[in-house]
Amino acid sequence: MTHNYHIQCLKTATHTAPEPIFLYMKGFDRTRDVNCYFWLIQGEGKKLLVDTGMGGEYPKQFVERAKNSQIAFPVGPGEDTVSLLASHGLQADDIDMVILTHLHYDHIANIPLFTRAVIVVNGAGWEVARNPIHPVFDQFPLDLLAYMANEMKSQLRFVGKEEEVLPGIRVIWTGGHTACSQAVQISTKVGSVVLTGDVAYLFDNLEMDYPIGLGVSLYESVDALKRLKLAGDLLLPGHDKEILTRYPDGVIT
Repeated sequence: MTHNYHIQCLKTATHTAPEPIFLYMKGFDRTRDVNCYFWLIQGEGKKLLVDTGMGGEYPKQFVERAKNSQIAFPVGPGEDTVSLLASHGLQADDIDMVILTHLHYDHIANIPLFTRAVIVVNGAGWEVARNPIHPVFDQFPLDLLAYMANEMKSQLRFVGKEEEVLPGIRVIWTGGHTACSQAVQISTKVGSVVLTGDVAYLFDNLEMDYPIGLGVSLYESVDALKRLKLAGDLLLPGHDKEILTRYPDGVIT
């Protein structure tokens, strides 16, 4: 059954990093400029976000973290979450569901804003993120995760490897980048659109069948690219600046 969801890409920050982070073992002499995004999905009487954006007013316990994040992920004027939602006539309380592609800071920074939404997280990956087995895997904002566990417990919906969270919207576990990484498959009038999360940072990852360079499993990353191509008619990577060239104003459907 085809659904009529509309997808809007929202740019929330910029980032520059060495190319091997984005393309495994390539471009050691180069850097890449990328964007950070979150996604507004509307349709079937629902308003959803995929990830949360950054910037704006933070609860006081997270202000110092936010200042530090601005160094790596500078948020431009009007690109904070509240301003971007307002530009589409929305407030945080209007959002019915937030699907988190994974639990890195640039994807969950503003989760405290969404006090009314169901928050969809990969269940097994949640446990791994909160209890890293080695310091090298301690890449997550544990203070934010603790806030979610304590203050937003009733809102959390833990999902498995593949699950329909609303009619026409399905999460697909990918792994690869993190143990909690999942893609989002959305039924639209133009076909099945898949938001890959960070298992594909760039269109190059998808078009070259080439894995990312930052992750917990290269094998999972390669497998995920194959599976997602079967799942979607249109695949959109997590950070490519080219998205806003191919889809002016961020309008996907």
